Formats: sequence, structure tokens, C-alpha cells
Amino acid sequence: MGGETYRCFSHPERLAIGRCNDCGESFCGECLHVYNLNAEGARAILYLCPNCLRRRHIEKTDVPIYLGILFLLFGIITAIGSLPFGALMVLIGAGAIIYGIMRGKQIREEIPEETTIDELQVEKKKRKTELASIGEDIDAEEVYNKLLSKYVNRWGVRTGMELLENEIMAYTRHGVSFSEAVKKIYQRQGKRT
Repeated sequence: MGGETYRCFSHPERLAIGRCNDCGESFCGECLHVYNLNAEGARAILYLCPNCLRRRHIEKTDVPIYLGILFLLFGIITAIGSLPFGALMVLIGAGAIIYGIMRGKQIREEIPEETTIDELQVEKKKRKTELASIGEDIDAEEVYNKLLSKYVNRWGVRTGMELLENEIMAYTRHGVSFSEAVKKIYQRQGKRT
């Protein structure tokens, strides 16, 4: 962010840690949300303020409305030749429009659930704490790095990291700590080779 000191647009008493990728304003870690963008097979991570995040989610609700309008018009035209099929298209169109309007209303009332920068930092500290509390017989951080290296070498950086994180998450969802999950994956990998 350069040599200047920036303040959060929403919380002027706080220092900003980054800029929103859409509006360009500076925000603190509580305001910047991590948004995974998937477009035409490409993936990117954007950092968005609450308003821009809400706007992107609202734009997604416009798609069912537009499709609903197309189905509605198609149904009206088709009803001339086949009343049952035309009526079905009109019902589908009306349902899509209603869904889009209701979903848009819900998003306007609340900020969509996306992880903030602060939440990511808390999770990172939590994992470091778990790694520090692991037994002396196996260094979990070292094991994690070995596993990560193995996965990255086999599947590439992005896919390897995602696969390892997904395996760890599968264990942690069932109440296993991060360090224990790393141990179990490492032990399972050892049995395979």
C-alpha cells in the first residue's frame, strides 16, 4: 500500500490493511472479505468490502430473474400452440423470478457469509497453537511441510494445497485436531509407500 498510512473507510480509527478489488477503498481486516471468483474455468481470489461483496452476490440473483423472464415469454408464446406446455413454462418462469427476487431481498438485508482477513488470521494462529502443542515424537509442522511438498510435487501447487487442506478438513470436521489430522494423513501416506 506504499509509504502512506491509510485508514479503514468504514472504521476511521483503524489502520487499513488492504484495498477492495472492486471499489478501491482502503479497509481493515474486519471489513475485507475473501471472495473466490470462478469464471470461465479460471479461479481468482478477490478482497472485497461488505458493500461490493453484497453487490456481487446480488448480481448473481439477477440471473434467475432474467431466465425467469425468458421462460415466461417463451411460455406465453408456446401456450398458443400447446396450452399445457406453455403453462408449465410460465410456472417455471414465475418461480425463477420469485426465487431471484426473494434471494436478492435476503442478500440486501444481510452480508453474505464470506471469510474476513481477520478470521483467516485467527485460524492461522489457532493452527500454529495446535502445531506447537503436538507431541515431541512427531513435529507436526515438519510433517505438514513434508506432506505439502509431496502433494505439490505430485499435483501442482494449487491442486496439491487444496487436496491436502481438504483431507485435513475432513478429519477436523469430525472433531480431530489439526495436528492429529496431519499425523493421521502422514501415517496413512507411510502405509501406502
